[in-house]
Amino acid sequence: MRRSGSPLRGRGAYSLSEAARYASVHPNTVRSWFLGRSDGKGRGPILSGDGAVVGSDRAISFLDLIEVAVAGRLRSSGVTMGTVRQAHDLLQRELQATHPFAHSDIYTDGQRIFTNAFDTLGGERLHDVISRQQYFPRIRELLDHVVYNDETGMASRWRIAEGVHLDPAVSHGKPVVGDTGVTTYVVSQMYRANQQDSRLVADLLHLAEKDVINAVRFEEDLGWSRAA
Repeated sequence: MRRSGSPLRGRGAYSLSEAARYASVHPNTVRSWFLGRSDGKGRGPILSGDGAVVGSDRAISFLDLIEVAVAGRLRSSGVTMGTVRQAHDLLQRELQATHPFAHSDIYTDGQRIFTNAFDTLGGERLHDVISRQQYFPRIRELLDHVVYNDETGMASRWRIAEGVHLDPAVSHGKPVVGDTGVTTYVVSQMYRANQQDSRLVADLLHLAEKDVINAVRFEEDLGWSRAA
């Protein structure tokens, strides 16, 4: 099921550091999931990635990003990295999907799917995690904001924050204000360049003032700056 890098036109394009920010996963962790551990230990990458390696980084797709977010929620719920790897491989086969963590079945029937997968993998620690059901509420909290394509069954949009979407078909998957296609980065930069006058920026970009406020808040919450 592993595949080589491929063009990302229309599929979203993110660096590993971007993925880490959006998914709230440590950058070194995300890097190890796609490139392996820097010390050479471990079993190698867990996620193959749809894009090519670029220097010491890697371009990944929107579906890769959703998988990072789901894997991150599993890890923060106490599921071991080895189990995440095994569950991903198992669900690839069961769902016949190269990105099983981005498949709609994870949302619509996630509790049964993950429980069945984890039961197949076994393990006393994992059984304890399942019995407490720590993992599923955290995944569901994330996936409640993901929109799935009815035909493909794959994630097609992530409502990552109030009024802010990631859509691989819009602005290369960068965060945009609602359905406008205007990136939150551009809104934030204009806000700073115009004395933080949200009403003026809204008029200049033909947005509602609340859209400007949402975009600026999103960029501030990320706490970083990116190229436009």
